[in-house]
Amino acid sequence: MKKLVYLISFLMVVAFSQRTWAQSVSDQKDQGIEDTLGAQLQKAQVLVQQGKKEEASKILTSIMATHPNNREAVQWWLIANMKRSPTGEVEAISMLDSLSKSYPSNTGILFFKIFIQAEHGMNQEALTNVERLISVQPDSADNWILKGQILQGLERQQDACTAFDKALKLNPSRTDVWGMKASSLSKLGQYDESLTLMNKVIELSPNAAENFYNRGCIYCLKGDKRNALVDLKKAFSMNAEFKKYALTDKDLKDLYDDKEFKELTK
Repeated sequence: MKKLVYLISFLMVVAFSQRTWAQSVSDQKDQGIEDTLGAQLQKAQVLVQQGKKEEASKILTSIMATHPNNREAVQWWLIANMKRSPTGEVEAISMLDSLSKSYPSNTGILFFKIFIQAEHGMNQEALTNVERLISVQPDSADNWILKGQILQGLERQQDACTAFDKALKLNPSRTDVWGMKASSLSKLGQYDESLTLMNKVIELSPNAAENFYNRGCIYCLKGDKRNALVDLKKAFSMNAEFKKYALTDKDLKDLYDDKEFKELTK
């Protein structure tokens, strides 16, 4: 299965995304605070795009101090200050560590540190930090989803399912988490349960190629090559980029020598 699809789609929504600012502050309960915060974030965004990074950083660090749970300020601070390099994740973590000394109560800083660690395979470190984050914010579905994905990276699939269940209990509208749980269930050999969840995801998001691709992987693991090829063909027709992932996806190894699979992945 293409796990990166889930990682990016979750991390969402919070990580280095280009959301509209009306969306980015929608969780603020007080409309007056929302308007002020939205205006500050928008101004900082414009300054970043204009190359005025010092001015933007001042606004963003001010938001970090006054809104310690706001992740967009941390996101844009990183965008403004990070240089792109082959070791960018090391630089980013170092910068966040330094930033956290100035704003120790800012959970957004810790969240992004965990995200970067998980994205780059530092799963044990990420797990330690996400436990810290959950101890401070136990009712955040995002934190439990992040924990579930880290546990997937550690091949602790049953524990990942437990984390995803907790996230869904906190936020039932996050139906994309069904797909994340389906991935873990398939690794546990619970193919029918996994397929049931993926069917729900596809029913709600019928235009997402990754969902058909991932269901095809589950069918293949189950030994149902016919349905696997049907789903893969659908996914490839929607997004040809998935062909290159299929060629090296171990979940599809039973199809590597299949004539139809070879034709589909040309």
